[in-house]
Amino acid sequence: MDSVLDSALSPAKADLQAVGWRSRLRASLSWLGWAALASSSGRPRRMHIDRLRVAVTSLVVGTAAAAGAVALTWQAHREAARTSASIALAAVDLRLNDMAHEVRRIASVAELPSRLTECPASLVQALLDESLHSSLLRRFEVVERDNPMRCGPQGARMAEPPMPSEHAGLSIFLGTQIAARPELLFSWGNGLAVQAKLDAGALQLQHDIWPDDLDTSVFVINARSVGGGTLNLWGASQGQPAHQPAWLQAQAKSAQHHVTVTSTVSRSTFLNEAGRAAAWGALQAVVLTLFGVAWVWRRAVLRSRLVHRLSYALRKRQFEPFVQPIVDLQSGRCVGGEVLMRWNHPQRGILGPGEFIDEAERTGLIIGMSDLTMSLAAHQLAPIAQADPALYFSFNITPGQLREPGFAQRLAEIFNADTLPRQQVLLELTERDFVDSRAKGMLRALRADGWRIAIDDFGTGQSSLSTIEQLPIDRIKIDRAFVSTVDEKTVNRPVLDAIIQLARELKIPLIAEGIETQSQWDYLATRGVAYAQGYLMAKPMAVKSYLDWLQHHANADSGAAASPAGGAAQQDMLTRSGAQQTLWQRMSGAGGLRIQDRTHLLRTYPRCFVGREAVDWMVAQLSISRHEAVRQGRGLLAVGLIHHVLDEHDFEDDDFFYRLAPSTSVRTPAALPEAVIGKKALQQAMDFPWLSHSRGLVRHKHCATGRTVVDWIVQRYSVPRPTAVQWASLWMHQGALRHIFDEQPFVDSNQHLYRLGCRECDPRPRAAQPCAVQPHARPAPRPSRRQASCALSAHEPPPPHVSFLGHPARAPQWPPGRR
Repeated sequence: MDSVLDSALSPAKADLQAVGWRSRLRASLSWLGWAALASSSGRPRRMHIDRLRVAVTSLVVGTAAAAGAVALTWQAHREAARTSASIALAAVDLRLNDMAHEVRRIASVAELPSRLTECPASLVQALLDESLHSSLLRRFEVVERDNPMRCGPQGARMAEPPMPSEHAGLSIFLGTQIAARPELLFSWGNGLAVQAKLDAGALQLQHDIWPDDLDTSVFVINARSVGGGTLNLWGASQGQPAHQPAWLQAQAKSAQHHVTVTSTVSRSTFLNEAGRAAAWGALQAVVLTLFGVAWVWRRAVLRSRLVHRLSYALRKRQFEPFVQPIVDLQSGRCVGGEVLMRWNHPQRGILGPGEFIDEAERTGLIIGMSDLTMSLAAHQLAPIAQADPALYFSFNITPGQLREPGFAQRLAEIFNADTLPRQQVLLELTERDFVDSRAKGMLRALRADGWRIAIDDFGTGQSSLSTIEQLPIDRIKIDRAFVSTVDEKTVNRPVLDAIIQLARELKIPLIAEGIETQSQWDYLATRGVAYAQGYLMAKPMAVKSYLDWLQHHANADSGAAASPAGGAAQQDMLTRSGAQQTLWQRMSGAGGLRIQDRTHLLRTYPRCFVGREAVDWMVAQLSISRHEAVRQGRGLLAVGLIHHVLDEHDFEDDDFFYRLAPSTSVRTPAALPEAVIGKKALQQAMDFPWLSHSRGLVRHKHCATGRTVVDWIVQRYSVPRPTAVQWASLWMHQGALRHIFDEQPFVDSNQHLYRLGCRECDPRPRAAQPCAVQPHARPAPRPSRRQASCALSAHEPPPPHVSFLGHPARAPQWPPGRR
């Protein structure tokens, strides 16, 4: 019955096994990319080539690594075989020399006859003594070629005539029988020779002759001689030759005796060693390849996302100009400022260039970002610059911009008499950019057109003095690394003095960057440095904050002459601002622009106007040209009174949609309660569940879902859930919390992951590190210029003045006559 049942079930079992095998194969192929092999058609409809490439690459790399491991094992064993053969031969030569010495001692004690016809008593006695006392040889006998007579310790005896070697010296006859002892023959070349039996361990090698780093377990060492046969010296059964097939072999021939030592690696031994090395090498190579692929993939994904975010931010015009004041070291009067780029991130607030500038330069996006920043700065700084022609503003340009054929034309379009005159513009290049001959030609062309050029970060690049002499340079900026040597008193201070002396000889004004202490101010002022820039005076700040700082700086001037155009400049700023406000009111009031809902591509945009219609209205109402109307519209957009509906274009005489915005519409987040200290609360919260989460093929460490963050806030602070969501959004805007992909707002969901904000690039000032250093505290070194604004507040404008280091509690005391 069982047999019948088994016979009936055997086809079903076979089918189940086939199905299981097919399902496993289908699952493997599906993971490799042939996801459609599971379909009924059996033909792959789609293949994910990335997974297949990873699998093929791992297979190729593993195979190559295994082959390389086998080759390295072969090479290592071959070199080790040569080494072991040489060491063994040296040991055998020493033993043979001792044996030859014992044989020669027989000749010195007893006189050998010229022909072996009898055995003298002295010879027999000498042979007996050596046979009894020798530790290496046994049974010494004197023999003669073709003579059956032998003289031994017992006297004369008859035996087969020996076959002495034709060469004088020591020879070993190893024999071919297992039970036969090896024989040593020392010939004098006249037909006579001394023959002796070798002791069983006479030539056996000892462990102490091998170096510690030589693996002797894989070798079989044999001795071969002219007499034929093989004597095992190491690695096989003692006294027996090795009969394993040889895979590697190395020989060493003695220069003193007729002996050759052979070191052999058997095939089985080599294959075992090579197999282990190949498996381990392939495993390491595959693991490293997978780690490399994962790192490259993750890096590529992250970098591509950063490029995508930068492209999106540029399209949305999210980059804004910040200004750091530049003051006269002798009078303390503000002479202008350096315009820096900041990213007004919609979720994280103001971000410093340390987070994006390298990627922007690598991808070429820096050109569009710089054009946008310069255009906004030109319109926003136009009132103060045109009111005070003594002010100038410097802009950083890159080698990529210099290589653009239309760069000079774009500069002329951005900086003109209506915005920021070119005589009040200073173009800054880092010193390394001057090495390029193409850059030199472009700089000469720009200088011929009336643009002023400055060398930034002087002393850190590779430009030669002849280059500086040949190029028309208007300013030289001393890098903060040399300015900091004033307080540190390092060996670089002579370099600072040399730069100052060089500029004095070339008659080029100097700007010192990174001034943070009063001692640096005094040291540079006494040596004739013209201008200063640094945290001692002010941090980089938004243009509006810069204008407030400039006004406060002029109003705080006492005891010294104020800026001659300070009052006029302030009045002109107010006039221009009032004119723009008046124009905005006329555009939004009765008889103004036609504000209504607009439709484009089946999408409705509420309450906006068209750029072309706005230009027509300004031409009719203000009696100006269309070009002047576009300039007025760009000025309104630059100061925030109007904005593009999609934030993707400047004001143009085209069919683009724009909206009017109140002049006071500044995005200012609400303040958190004093009990909630944003980032500090998250960093010091030991009960917060920071965990690892997987999204796709990437595992994100030390992060939390949006729902987890909200639940923690609700439980810790006992607030409603909507309030917790608002607090989390505010933390994200302040830099305390950030999305793992950094482009999405806070969402109370398990699908979004968040982590703590970047400590080095946190735009929010930390309470433990105030701007003014405590008394008697050494100022911390400032980061590079690209990262200098990482500690700026994203929402609070910088103070109109910064207290001197060492006196944070007092009002700032400018040096006498240095307002």
